[in-house]
Amino acid sequence: MQLNINDEIKIRILKQLSDGKVYSFYLLAKKAGANNTTVKKNCAFLHTIGLIKIDEVSPEESASGTPSYRVTITEDGLKAVGFVR
Repeated sequence: MQLNINDEIKIRILKQLSDGKVYSFYLLAKKAGANNTTVKKNCAFLHTIGLIKIDEVSPEESASGTPSYRVTITEDGLKAVGFVR
């Protein structure tokens, strides 16, 4: 079975998140080698199926005054990439 580019990006996102750190969409885009919009769309899908968690940081909570997002992997996401904590 051949993967398409979006599948490869999803796998790169999950592998990056498997280190247990919290990422922004921007940093994930840099690490995955994709643009920010592509990463956001792929993360939205991964979030929908329960492999990652996306927490919004409100403008009031953000140091910059703009909303941002914290992306982390779930236990199911770790299992999907072969890591179990």
